[in-house]
Amino acid sequence: MPEGSTVRRAIEKVIALGGPDLERYIMDGNRISGNLILLLNKRDIDTLAGEDTVVKGGDELAVLPHVQGG
Repeated sequence: MPEGSTVRRAIEKVIALGGPDLERYIMDGNRISGNLILLLNKRDIDTLAGEDTVVKGGDELAVLPHVQGG
């Protein structure tokens, strides 16, 4: 990713590589699905700057489904 890229831009790049099936899984309209947890270096992006969090070289971005149950 180019310097200064955001989590949002990284997700857009992954979707471009993965195609429409992956886009339907990850996106909910113009937003990243609320059914997913995005971790940047093991930290929830919601505790950082959300989708606008800057991604640096060597960072790890994980996309995980919410796990629910009782």
